[in-house]
Amino acid sequence: METTPTLQRPWFPRTVGSAGYLLGSFPLHLAAFIVTVVGLSFGFGTLIIWLGVPALAATLYAIRGFATLERHAAARMTGRPVPRLPYTPAPEGASTLRAFQQPLRDPQAWLDALWGFVSFIVSTLTFCLGLLWVLAPLATIASPVAFWIQVHGFHVHYSGLGDLLDVPFPELLSLGINMLLGLILTATAPLMLPALARAQLAVGEGLLSMRARDRAAVAHLTGSRDAIRQAETHALRRLERDIHDGPQQRLVRLNMDLARAQRQFETDPEMARTILADAQAQAQETLAELRQLSRGIAPPILVDRGLEAAISEAAARSSVPVTIYASLPDLPDHVATAAYFVTAESLVNVNKHSQAASAEVFAAVQDEALYLTISDDGIGGADAAKGHGLAGLAERLRGVDGTLKVSSPVGGPTQIEAVIPCGS
Repeated sequence: METTPTLQRPWFPRTVGSAGYLLGSFPLHLAAFIVTVVGLSFGFGTLIIWLGVPALAATLYAIRGFATLERHAAARMTGRPVPRLPYTPAPEGASTLRAFQQPLRDPQAWLDALWGFVSFIVSTLTFCLGLLWVLAPLATIASPVAFWIQVHGFHVHYSGLGDLLDVPFPELLSLGINMLLGLILTATAPLMLPALARAQLAVGEGLLSMRARDRAAVAHLTGSRDAIRQAETHALRRLERDIHDGPQQRLVRLNMDLARAQRQFETDPEMARTILADAQAQAQETLAELRQLSRGIAPPILVDRGLEAAISEAAARSSVPVTIYASLPDLPDHVATAAYFVTAESLVNVNKHSQAASAEVFAAVQDEALYLTISDDGIGGADAAKGHGLAGLAERLRGVDGTLKVSSPVGGPTQIEAVIPCGS
């Protein structure tokens, strides 16, 4: 069951959760600081007798445990997932001793050690300030009680700011100032406690998680680039194959027929006219096939008039009636291009394989993402794993951080859903 991150909850649970994090995490940072100082001091101090190497490695492993706890606490507070594989693994086939000493070669392990120092300083400050705001409501309530007990219970004069200012009823002035300060702190607690928690979390994010997140982002971009290259390669190979097997063969035959008609024109005009009629029919078929293949190439209308017009043009070429529901703003070029290819390829599959009587295209932008759905009432059975161009579409969408979902049970209906982030 998913839970809302603490810093994204309503004001009261957010305030209570932030206070719990500030006060509860201080012992963790204190323990990490002690282990860091003692372990690194001992390790560096004994390097001369080689005892320091295993001591430093053991210290870095201990600090790693504290850092892991902080990462999980930060994930619960912010909702950002714990970064995967923040540490560099030992080389494959490394000996046990070398694997044990791997933290000494890992930059993240030393960043953990730096966090052990810095986080203690920051957490000490945030702990003290957080404790002040946590105790403010109690102080506000306790002030009049303490005043009554001191004056009427123990008959002790209540001294404070009122005595220094030498005003009438100094006890009431001092009590009022104390309660006013308590009320101000209580009122500002929903702002200050989460702010202090975010400041402490920022230290952990910068030292414990940023490097791993950067590496993951680079890996993701590399994967996206490879996916785009693979999708383009597959599309070009398929287009080349289709041109070779279709229009190219027709054009070769057309050229031969025209040459034969030219030879027959003087001796047998009727035969020549028959050949030319067949050639004209072949030319029409070739033109239709080229138009069909052009769906694999982004049309000029996509650049000139946008995705909505390009979808309408693709639907107009379909032999299966297509109903379009779309109201789209201007989209980034890569988003519009990817969405067009999904629509065009899906409609090609509808015409070739679905045996459908009708199809629908729905396109809308919501939450900074384009949602595209192509559905038909055909026989179903479409599967990205089986081909039909769907595997290539999934690769193309992966290159723009999009996703493709295919629902096509045997007997139908078929529904293809694509989600493309507009800021990808």
